[in-house]
Amino acid sequence: MQANSDPQHVQADVPPHVIRQVLHLLRDRGHDPQRLCKGLGFTLENLRESDFRVSYRQTNLFVSRAMQLLNDPGMGIAVGARQTIVSFGLPGLGMLTCPTLGEAFKYLIGYQHQAGAFTANQVIVDGRQGIIEVGARFHDPDFEPFFIEEVLVSGVAMARSLVGSHFRPARIELRYARPAYGSAYSEFFRCPVVFGAEANRAICDINWFQCPLSTYDDFMQGSIQEQIDQMLKPGRPNHDLIESIVTLLRASVDEMPGLDEIACALNFSERTLRRRLAELGVSYQFLSDKVRYECSLELLKRTRMPLFEIALATGFSDARNFRRAFKRWAGVLPNQIRISQGYGGELN
Repeated sequence: MQANSDPQHVQADVPPHVIRQVLHLLRDRGHDPQRLCKGLGFTLENLRESDFRVSYRQTNLFVSRAMQLLNDPGMGIAVGARQTIVSFGLPGLGMLTCPTLGEAFKYLIGYQHQAGAFTANQVIVDGRQGIIEVGARFHDPDFEPFFIEEVLVSGVAMARSLVGSHFRPARIELRYARPAYGSAYSEFFRCPVVFGAEANRAICDINWFQCPLSTYDDFMQGSIQEQIDQMLKPGRPNHDLIESIVTLLRASVDEMPGLDEIACALNFSERTLRRRLAELGVSYQFLSDKVRYECSLELLKRTRMPLFEIALATGFSDARNFRRAFKRWAGVLPNQIRISQGYGGELN
């Protein structure tokens, strides 16, 4: 993992939606995607975790590797075309609570960050037209077409799943020049495609935006959206290096690997990794203690495991050392957590 001068590039604050969809495409085409994750700070299993987040830099590197492996510069179209409502997680499911297609798009775009978008998107209603406009959040001309394609194509794919396969925009406009695979746009969108335009937009007849959704239930809309709102509250983003280290530590908290092992997994030298952490104002000891504390607290609250088993599960040789460390982290002893959970005392 290499450093990047733009701090926004390394904020691990977006669900790995794009990476997941590229992985599906790789598997569909007969490739094992495991090796594409090497050195990026995550595994295929991490991509199944609901709270796992990635940065633009990690996503960009993964997409670049996949493009080289598939030799497909138009990969964004293929990735977008295979997506469904479920692909976007809770924001996608929230679309099903909306009365019309236009309202569903507005709902999704309201949660675009939580849905994994690396673009800045908006819905515009202009007279007899409904417009989805897509802008690049990061200045990266080499990869802008991929991310624009992925958003616009997946949007049309979802519209077809919601209102019928006969859905098509009136026109697609794209800021960049026509690529060599330009005919693929017309084949998928089934409408005129204009390159070198002022903005990236899918322009639709307003009648499509007003099309009712069969999944709408006016009694359930409010309560379901309220539950989704609560679950999608954003957390504080981490630097992707810190997120990667924490992810690796959680996967092996019972053995707690040393800094040298973590450095090797992330394609760093131990010295370089130590320096990078110092630049971020955090130590490896702090991160390993943080992971141990969080895991032990979870086991104390949600299980009746004896303390010596929790100690072993979090990398301690015995319960005595675990008690001391937990008191240092939490300010209370483990049995006090157990009492607060209604167990009535310590499980030895």
